[in-house]
Amino acid sequence: MKTVPHIFYYITDSAKAQQITELCRTLQFTAKPIRRADAGKTVGALTEIPAASTKTEKLPAGYVLPELLIFRDFSETALDIFLAAYRKSGISPVSLKAVVTQHNVDWTLYALVEELQRERAAMLLMRNKE
Repeated sequence: MKTVPHIFYYITDSAKAQQITELCRTLQFTAKPIRRADAGKTVGALTEIPAASTKTEKLPAGYVLPELLIFRDFSETALDIFLAAYRKSGISPVSLKAVVTQHNVDWTLYALVEELQRERAAMLLMRNKE
């Protein structure tokens, strides 16, 4: 039985969210929105992994969840197809992206975003040094 890739997204621009949903529909992937209120939940619970931890974390006051794409059940090929189609579609970029792994499945969304932002900052710093 073939597993359908799932994309979970937090996008505040409704037109952009609709574009992502349509792209996923075209590629026969599932797209589901994440709510800001979900930022304290685990990645596993958010991405509907059976038996995932349901722990929650209280968010810092005034926390703003950035745009984010989370990929679940994606093969390397499916991920490449999605990213190429995304670029070709002209949808504005989302800088934070993650694949659900055994290492991050029990992290809260907040913790995942913080790690992605640290990695992105380090990557940009390295690029600027070149």
